[in-house]
Amino acid sequence: MSMWRTHGFFGGHPVLDFANTLDDDGKTRAEETLRDWSDLLAWARQAEVVDEDEVGRLAACSGPEAAAALARLLALRELVWSVLCAQAAGRPAAPEQLEALATAIREALARAHLVQAGGGFAWQVAFADQGPDVVRLRLLLALEALLQDPELVRLRECGRCTALFLDRGRGVGRRWCRMETCGNRAKAERFRRK
Repeated sequence: MSMWRTHGFFGGHPVLDFANTLDDDGKTRAEETLRDWSDLLAWARQAEVVDEDEVGRLAACSGPEAAAALARLLALRELVWSVLCAQAAGRPAAPEQLEALATAIREALARAHLVQAGGGFAWQVAFADQGPDVVRLRLLLALEALLQDPELVRLRECGRCTALFLDRGRGVGRRWCRMETCGNRAKAERFRRK
């Protein structure tokens, strides 16, 4: 689980961190980091999408049920990445992708409960009602909030890989997902070319 602490949380939002779980070097999206259900549970716990008790109960899911839940999550990740990548590039997302995302968000909202939280209200998905789909539903609710957040104008894609992040810095703007990986590699490549 410590891998996620050092490698996986730089997007500035849990949904972006989830989209970034397919790693790459050079815009390939080729290295899967969520290889199985236990990898997904480790990520979800570190991202605080589920708590320790829920992880223990989700770990009991196995076989076809866990494989199907993981497949739904990975399909959602790629859909979210495609739509947000288009947003970061300033181009429209494909209408069929927007409709698929809207359908998924409507499903999550239909399965959620409105609760009072922090002086306001929030949508919440109870673990007991959803089982292995709880991670996907909670991510969809977080995505619904992100899509309406004024900070979405700060969405960027790394100049070297496909990672997405919210650029909250001042000045010219962040170009790399992480300086210690893509930033340093880009500088080394530039130095070699000179």
